[in-house]
Amino acid sequence: MSKKEMEKEPVILTFNEREYKAEDLTDVQKDIAAKLNIAGTKLNDLQRAYNDYIITNDYKNIMVKAFEASLENKDNDTEEAIITEDNS
Repeated sequence: MSKKEMEKEPVILTFNEREYKAEDLTDVQKDIAAKLNIAGTKLNDLQRAYNDYIITNDYKNIMVKAFEASLENKDNDTEEAIITEDNS
């Protein structure tokens, strides 16, 4: 393998600020590196899902409060109508 080809070989793991290519690792280390990459990807996906959950839950809570407020307004409107009828 030429020096240019070796430089093009992708980094499969960065650990403690050092980049490792496949040629730098044993088969066992390659297997561990692959699993670390999978775990990292999954954790990123979980973080995105958690962020989505937080935002959606906040929105739901805002809507619950808006619905409660609309019920209170309806109750107040009904009470006002009853009071108005009594005063007629």
